[in-house]
Amino acid sequence: MTAGRDRIAPKALERLARAVAAEALGVRLAETSVRISDAGGALAVRVQSPVALPPLGAGSAAGLTVRLADAAADARRRLAELTGLEVARVDVRATGAVITERRVR
Repeated sequence: MTAGRDRIAPKALERLARAVAAEALGVRLAETSVRISDAGGALAVRVQSPVALPPLGAGSAAGLTVRLADAAADARRRLAELTGLEVARVDVRATGAVITERRVR
């Protein structure tokens, strides 16, 4: 018996990458766009999206560059996990900020 091959349509891969990136950045899918290219047989993903940030003065917020690096790493890991494909890199370009509201106690 010969093992089969799974193929993921480019549109489905793009949609999945958008969903993964939007989740990692804490924003809506409609606000996120991705471009996927080949990087020596692996995926290279470029994301353009706003990023969810806590209100100014929240105190516990990591810097923007740390937040973007963490989101890129999360998206890379999750996309590889869901597709079984090698993801060489995920580059994130922040196009804005979405301030998350604090709950009033």
